[in-house]
Amino acid sequence: MKTEILNVKDLNVNYKNIVKGAEYLRKGEVVAIPTETVYGLAADAFNENAIKKIFEVKGRPQDNPLLVHIYKLEQVYDICKDISKETKKIFDAFWPGSVTLIFNKKDCISDTVTAGMKTVGVRFPESKIARAIIKESRTLLVAPSANLSGKPSTTSAEHCYNDLNGKIPCILDGGPCSIGLESTIIDMSTSAPVLLRPGAISLDDIRNVIPNLIYKKDLLSVKGNEVPKAPGMKYRHYAPDAPVTLVEGDYTKTSQWIKENAKEDNAVICFQEFLNDFKSCQHIYSLGSFKTLNTAAQKIFDLLRKCDKLNVNHIYIQAPNDRGLGNSIINRLEKASAGDIIHI
Repeated sequence: MKTEILNVKDLNVNYKNIVKGAEYLRKGEVVAIPTETVYGLAADAFNENAIKKIFEVKGRPQDNPLLVHIYKLEQVYDICKDISKETKKIFDAFWPGSVTLIFNKKDCISDTVTAGMKTVGVRFPESKIARAIIKESRTLLVAPSANLSGKPSTTSAEHCYNDLNGKIPCILDGGPCSIGLESTIIDMSTSAPVLLRPGAISLDDIRNVIPNLIYKKDLLSVKGNEVPKAPGMKYRHYAPDAPVTLVEGDYTKTSQWIKENAKEDNAVICFQEFLNDFKSCQHIYSLGSFKTLNTAAQKIFDLLRKCDKLNVNHIYIQAPNDRGLGNSIINRLEKASAGDIIHI
């Protein structure tokens, strides 16, 4: 199969490519599409064969649920039930946007999508390109990240091509993702809302709208035969080929620790304020300033993929402070490191 890349960066100029991508989706194919968070591997949410193709293409475990993407708010009521009146506050604050909400599902959503659970995660993306693709497909879309399972998420069409060339017919190129981290996931099917995955929206911003939000780190992962309620909670995620060591703590001290332990041919990913500490290393990458973590969020998956191309044998990463967007970045990096974390 030849994978074509279609430019959809300008909706006015490139709308014919949106239509072409949507035609693939209507025929039961899977297509890589851009969103503001990461690229998604999309399929018709009501086509069982298309849904199964996602699992096959990604090598995704069958007990890892998929999220359903909508292009207008009213569609959440078509596929979900038991949506409280209070939820309207959350809709008003966060939708469209990079927040996924989990509700009890209606029977129209298959158990294949939800890994047999009675709940489904729904996302209403902020990206106008993503919403146009969903609308033109004349259906709703399931769309996990457009990467091979376990690998760093894709934040550009090039990343998608590197992972999926020859496996899917089409990649819609919307340019680099503006956020670079997967959506925040909040479980609204419980008596009190539970944060299952942090994202670009800060914990404080969420609690301003949902004061009773439950957030505990030990609720963010499941083990054994448990089925995760949301993606990213059970399996190794976001990981490059080389082992990763994440170093958390005071910035000056973490920089010093990495400097003392990283070998010349290892890769170091750190904040720009500490680049000069690693002049002896061959492969040094900047996350931008620790004062503004948006750049770090946008770059982290790309940098992990660059390290893969270098074939380095170890990657050391300087962690941000565990607050705001830093909390979400750490969530991804702790999974990428498979628990190899140094606390300074």
